[in-house]
Amino acid sequence: MHKLQLGLLVLTFCLSLPNSLSAMEPEARTSQVISMTSSHWHPVSDKPDVQYVMQEGFPDGIIVLKSGDLALNELSFRDGTIEFDMKPLAEDIPGIRFRQRDPQNGEEFYIRSLPDCRAENDCIQYSPVINGFMLWNVYPEYQKRAPVFADGWNHVRLVVSGKRMNVFINDSVQPTLAVDELLGDTQQGGLELHGPAAFANLVVSPSKTDGLSPVPLPDSLGNAAGIVHAWELGPLTPLHYGSNPAYAEGPQDPKMWKPIRSERFGVVNLNRQYSASKEPSTLTWLRTYVDSDRDQTKQVSLGWIGEAWVFANGSLISTRKNFYDPVSERQRPDGRLSLENSSIPIPLHRGRNEIMIALYSSIHDDDKHSRTPYGWGLAMRYDDMQGLVLQR
Repeated sequence: MHKLQLGLLVLTFCLSLPNSLSAMEPEARTSQVISMTSSHWHPVSDKPDVQYVMQEGFPDGIIVLKSGDLALNELSFRDGTIEFDMKPLAEDIPGIRFRQRDPQNGEEFYIRSLPDCRAENDCIQYSPVINGFMLWNVYPEYQKRAPVFADGWNHVRLVVSGKRMNVFINDSVQPTLAVDELLGDTQQGGLELHGPAAFANLVVSPSKTDGLSPVPLPDSLGNAAGIVHAWELGPLTPLHYGSNPAYAEGPQDPKMWKPIRSERFGVVNLNRQYSASKEPSTLTWLRTYVDSDRDQTKQVSLGWIGEAWVFANGSLISTRKNFYDPVSERQRPDGRLSLENSSIPIPLHRGRNEIMIALYSSIHDDDKHSRTPYGWGLAMRYDDMQGLVLQR
């Protein structure tokens, strides 16, 4: 090659190199290594048990959070990557909240730090936090087994893009947990740590989404034939613990009912309708309609939390329990809301039929608890749609 040609080639390469580096710099500049020192964090729970530790090998420090919650100062996260190392300190559910708009609303990922975590199908879980309710019991689809060390450090990487998230644990190359649709009401917000765990090496890269699409994936379960989408929601009424509610106790004035629709997985998410509080437990009333071309009985798959009383055309036809405690009253799977919870025969007559459900949502079967701070909802599916037309 002629010396002049070689010189031009080298010059061209050298000129192109800075441009290539510049194209990488915006993403590199957005990565923030978070200091794990007291000046960068503040408590968001009463009297958290926390220590800020400087230790060789951890240049940015370690947060030892034995109980309570801490929030990161002055950072608002929308999309990107959050990665950190976490060592559980006790059998509990330590983790991180992100897109935290206020103490009542955000998204949460956590580890159930159990000895058999690597084998258990609920080792890790994503849950939305809505109006103060933490919906761990509503979405069994978003919990998985994972290669977690219950007594050692674990590396966690969350890749968040729009309505989706991929979670990688330790050396996982493929997502350990894929969240096809984030279900919280927030799009942007702060970060919070929840103990008991030690946290270190926290890095936030707002623009790094690994090409993950922000669009939720299709909902094959929630869009299946027979899912009841159209409901009406009535006002809350008092719960008479230990006795069945009467149909006449339901709202009688048509103006008292308002339309509500099911969401992903066919769930009527009641947590969007109310706020967590210390109010006494109450009954929620839901109703829907179905047209039948003849008198017939149809099998219905029903998912719910707590206790449900099902009325068909004014008659009580079923009462079923799905409490996390006591264990004897947990329905499959493990007391979570699922269409696997129960199958109920519903008698229908020719023409329009009203199905009304009174719902007591709690994870405890006793009369000593205020309104549950956890998932509150219901899902229903007709297993055979022949001769039926659902309300739309």
